[in-house]
Amino acid sequence: MATSTSISAASLFDVSGVVAVVTGGGSGLGLFMTKALAANGVKKNQDTVILIQCDATDQSALKAAVAHIEAETGYINLFIANSGSVPPGSSITELQETLYNIPRQEFTNTFHMNCTAMFYTTVAFLGLLDAGNRNGSYCNGRSQVIATSSIGSFNRRISARFAYSTSKATTTIIMKVLTTYLVPYRFGRIFFVLVFPNDLTTGLYQGKNPTEEGGVSSRPDSC
Repeated sequence: MATSTSISAASLFDVSGVVAVVTGGGSGLGLFMTKALAANGVKKNQDTVILIQCDATDQSALKAAVAHIEAETGYINLFIANSGSVPPGSSITELQETLYNIPRQEFTNTFHMNCTAMFYTTVAFLGLLDAGNRNGSYCNGRSQVIATSSIGSFNRRISARFAYSTSKATTTIIMKVLTTYLVPYRFGRIFFVLVFPNDLTTGLYQGKNPTEEGGVSSRPDSC
């Protein structure tokens, strides 16, 4: 039977001493998560946060980042695949023209960052996550991967841009598949981060009105 200590919030969510990697940690949601982890004891030796410049869409850059971290710590316990982008939208007003005239490169770039780069970034860190498992320093050797998806991936109404919402749906299914695929390798749960913190500030939505853009009805209030 679980003891009161083992099921306490402090024990269940204790991240003291955990070695974590957050992509896109310099701004927006990634910065919020980085600060939250640092404030709760996640660290490498005496340095709380170490900045590593890396292009998540470049596999060579990913390998270099992994090699740097491996040389510094030898393992990680937590990997958060957070980097992503919201593309600018077109100004076409008619529905058919709006959808048909979405630039193909916009679709390609959005999926390249939110899906392809997320997948290869996660794969790049599997070795260090496995080392964290064998190290057994956290959660009985259960390394974890957290991917930032979006509630838009479950919404049939497009609240952002078409490419963004559908790419996040792809992000979600990729992580579901990886959840099952990694079971034999003793990885812990793979979580989906779908809720934005209330005080999140990001340049992605600067100058926009989320109240208006989040609306799903164009009917006048009098109707």
